[in-house]
Amino acid sequence: MSNRWTEVMLLGLEPHEHDFQEFKGAGWVVGPDGDVAGDFTFALSKQVSAFVNGAGGRLFLGIDDFGHIDGGVTTKLKGGGTRAWLEDVVPMAVDPPLRRCNVFEVTSDDPASRIRPGHAVYVIDLPASEDAPHQAKDHRYYLRIAGKSRPMGHLHVQDVLRRTRHPRLALSRLGPYGELEPYEGDPRGPQVLLQFRALIANAGRSMAHHVGLELQVPRPLAGSEVRRRMKESEDVLHTQTPGLMTFFRHHPTPLFPGQIVYAGSVWVSVHLNNRAAVRDGAVLGWTVYADDAEPLRGSAPLAQYQIVQRALAWLEEHTPDPSASKRPPPAAKRRQSRRRT
Repeated sequence: MSNRWTEVMLLGLEPHEHDFQEFKGAGWVVGPDGDVAGDFTFALSKQVSAFVNGAGGRLFLGIDDFGHIDGGVTTKLKGGGTRAWLEDVVPMAVDPPLRRCNVFEVTSDDPASRIRPGHAVYVIDLPASEDAPHQAKDHRYYLRIAGKSRPMGHLHVQDVLRRTRHPRLALSRLGPYGELEPYEGDPRGPQVLLQFRALIANAGRSMAHHVGLELQVPRPLAGSEVRRRMKESEDVLHTQTPGLMTFFRHHPTPLFPGQIVYAGSVWVSVHLNNRAAVRDGAVLGWTVYADDAEPLRGSAPLAQYQIVQRALAWLEEHTPDPSASKRPPPAAKRRQSRRRT
């Protein structure tokens, strides 16, 4: 779906309505008194329900049934502007409300434009919904059939409910687990070990049969003690690429819709040689896998966690002063040294 619409793109549309495209003139939105048409909300909910219950599509406001721009809809239909108002109204036009939709406002300053000054054509992108079926305000379910929004029969509703969809997982939480652990067993200097734990949730309707979590740690933060601790977890696999350590854990059981489970944990080490990288934005990355769904990826800057800030403060307090070794010894020690020689 386009991220930006222009009048040229509107003029290039196929001038026919079909299962993925519906035209509505300005009079469908604005009544004779210049305010919102009395039946607009109900009519809108029918169109929204039909598109999102099917394969999705676009609803154009300000284009007549023949595909011609009719001057457009005023951009100031409501106090905050027509676009902002539509962005609030469209998701709530159906039950359950939509989690995804886009509203684009197409205006023009060209005197020869078919869009009048102070008016716009509104393009409402309505992708297919994983939460379908969505009910319109008249308590019916609609579907696009032969270019029209028609009520769904019982078999249609059952078919939508039984659609095979990919599991939809989300990272429920990624945060510190336990307290920071100062570690002074490394000859290179003091360090602080931190453990992070991740929870994942099945936010969709389909069971996730095979679930896995990858946690990626910048190589400077995964020293020998981190690797030793991670190797103690027999269910964790680790790989190394330039600049990165990756730890993978396969969740042993399927994940039911609505279920939240522990997915994995990882240690990181903050020490004198990597504290600048932590301050400058080093991240803890993650990837969630579920059956054949598209992997879900993300990252979190380590510096955003308070426990990391505490670890940096501890290092500051326990860092030897490098200038101390360069200071001359006290006078008494210098005299004793001369006597021995």
